[in-house]
Amino acid sequence: MESSTNSPFVSGEKNSSDSYEINSEDGIIVFRYFFERQIISAMLVTATVVGSLGNCFVLAAVALSRKLRTTTNVFVVNLAAADMLTCLFLPWQVVAILGSDGWPIPDAQWVCAMAGFVIVVTYGCSINSLALIAINRWVGITKSRFTIRRIYTARKLALMVIFSWAVPLCCALTPVLTDVGELGYEKLYKSCTWVRSNLYSSYYNILVMAVNYPFQMMAIVFSYISIFCYVQKTSQKMARADAPSVSGKVSGGVASRAMRKKLWKRQLDVTKNLLYIVLAFVLCLTPYFTAIVVTTDWTYRLLPWAGAFLFCNSCVNPIIYATSHPDFKEAFRYMIRCKIPKGSSSHQYTSRTPVSSHVDHGYAAENSQRP
Repeated sequence: MESSTNSPFVSGEKNSSDSYEINSEDGIIVFRYFFERQIISAMLVTATVVGSLGNCFVLAAVALSRKLRTTTNVFVVNLAAADMLTCLFLPWQVVAILGSDGWPIPDAQWVCAMAGFVIVVTYGCSINSLALIAINRWVGITKSRFTIRRIYTARKLALMVIFSWAVPLCCALTPVLTDVGELGYEKLYKSCTWVRSNLYSSYYNILVMAVNYPFQMMAIVFSYISIFCYVQKTSQKMARADAPSVSGKVSGGVASRAMRKKLWKRQLDVTKNLLYIVLAFVLCLTPYFTAIVVTTDWTYRLLPWAGAFLFCNSCVNPIIYATSHPDFKEAFRYMIRCKIPKGSSSHQYTSRTPVSSHVDHGYAAENSQRP
């Protein structure tokens, strides 16, 4: 009989239609029935199709529409690229989870290891992109136009994007270059991730969580709470200044206030849309990171489902853009009709009227950096 290290599964009780596997060393049951794996596989296939198509739409929309070429959308494109890469490798997760006994392609173990490598990199990049989006929204709404232009130069944007990929790449290379962790087929969960049998697997779990979760979450929470407080204070000021004076009417103050309110509302609409993206990712990510850090009986059964929901997040973002982002909605409508989005329409959001208030500086700064 093989040792438990090399063959950690023994067959459980079976009936005519269902079966489950038990870890011979720990007595862990992850999948009680085969239909559980079929449901997870169906979720991953759906995420692959919808995510690939949706993220293609996002990338094409930014490429075709000048209105969408803003500093914030640099990070949105980065997020879409990471999600697209995730979707392209999800079919290998389906192959792994439906395999009856081990990785179904014994001569291509490197494929499963590569799929696990890509997942570590792309999801790390995704949460880094969301943190950069949140910080960008905070700077764009609460800081001066000069500060925005000084921070978001072309060179600094490129460095931010490189950083968002470099950190998770180093995390993914750790098991490749050292003995800490091992990427490949994990028999217990029937997935292409990192292998539990590695002596330092628990340390690698902690490394992945520490690199990809707490700092980004703190940045996201801080940014959106700061935006909320600033919006409340600024809205009160705008409400007090809403009643125009006679001199204001003569000098065009009413038109100026109307323009500022329009730009302010649009800023908030874009920010709320991006907040929905962040919330969707956090809701999908938190159960997964909880399950890989907390080792109890229920987390072993939770982890495959948490992982499936995390994978499905790759197809959620384009749906949110299509339903709530004003510019992406317009671009998607043109693309569905096989028309090129009107680049000239970007002028409708750019005001040449001198504005003393700071409420429009974020979007105006983004417009100033468009090609």
